[in-house]
Amino acid sequence: MGRLPLEGIRVADFTWALSGPYALQWLSVMGAEVIRIESTLRPDILRTNPFAATGVEAGLNQAAGYNCLNYAKKGCTINLQTAKGKELAKRIVLKSDVVTDSFAHGVMERYGLGYEQLRKMKPEIIVFSKNTMGAYGREKHLFGWGTAVISYAGLASITGYEDDGLPQMMGGTWPDYTIGTYSPFAILAAIYHKKKTGQGMYVDYSMCEGVLTMIPEAVLEYTMNGRVTGPQGNKEELMAPHGTYRCMGDDKWVAIAVASDGEWKQLCKVTGHDDWLREEKYADLYGRQTSRHELDRLIGEWTKERTVREVTELLQSAGVAAGPVQNSDEVATDPHLIAREQFIEIVHPETGSKPMPVLPVKLSKVPHPNYVSAPLIGEHNDYVFGELLGMSGQEIVQLMEENVIV
Repeated sequence: MGRLPLEGIRVADFTWALSGPYALQWLSVMGAEVIRIESTLRPDILRTNPFAATGVEAGLNQAAGYNCLNYAKKGCTINLQTAKGKELAKRIVLKSDVVTDSFAHGVMERYGLGYEQLRKMKPEIIVFSKNTMGAYGREKHLFGWGTAVISYAGLASITGYEDDGLPQMMGGTWPDYTIGTYSPFAILAAIYHKKKTGQGMYVDYSMCEGVLTMIPEAVLEYTMNGRVTGPQGNKEELMAPHGTYRCMGDDKWVAIAVASDGEWKQLCKVTGHDDWLREEKYADLYGRQTSRHELDRLIGEWTKERTVREVTELLQSAGVAAGPVQNSDEVATDPHLIAREQFIEIVHPETGSKPMPVLPVKLSKVPHPNYVSAPLIGEHNDYVFGELLGMSGQEIVQLMEENVIV
């Protein structure tokens, strides 16, 4: 393996759950030494997730979610509830360029690991802290999961169905991965600033504000026009028809988006409905938006008699945007994604070789990113405490007996 872009950068990582570990995975894959600081006393919630590889008994090292979000990292175990544990953590910080956490506001300070405390030890340290509402403001004390963030930031108010008007949550843990994708940019900006000036900094990341940046249309609709956006369903202001339509087969759907009058004419020809072209109410975007429910029904009657592939190929060949709504099985076996090596076999010492989704970027000068398995809990204790901190084997054993390294 050639030299990776972030080799030489060390991160003391106190993040947990989803968004923090995903953010640090971007750095570890590109060569940064990310040391996850955990504890068997209060393991990461993803380590206790019951979903493990088929045929493998679930345990702290087998959880699929944890292994998928933490590859290429090192891991050590420290009991931060003890004075000696706090001191160990500080010694790791002194050997690091960046410290990251995703705890509720004030937790790191109670451990003696807040930014103001750490900068006294190491003025050039970079601290990246991600929590629900940010480090200041009247709601800084609030802590919540992705569902709470989606609601507070307003996203749930526009993702429901138009006909019932009820707010709807987005499936999965969408905000965590969005924030996880944003975060490396902020961390790398701080590293670049330090390289130029020698100065560290505090990076305060609000998950709520990260979600807010993903709904600019709704925000601008109110700030500029005074109108509150309601549930949108599949509506898109600049396209009509625009939606998902049932096809032949069990729960098979296709997405169709018509972006111009020309594309509308092509869709009418492909479907064999030249009569739709003679309808004045469908002649322009405004008319098609007004009649969108009627058009969705008519298009759905055409698609349900055809397979997803047939509809996709017919419309794409006519210049109309269309594509399959793929489930997880179809995504994992998609020939295009496989050809792009979006899934790589990663060998784990306890679960074996499994295909893992990797970062959605390909760097021409980094042909072999650092894709190795996630750390077993405490796997790198000897490296971190012995090699990095210079402790003797006897000292390490003593701290293990005292439940400091645990």
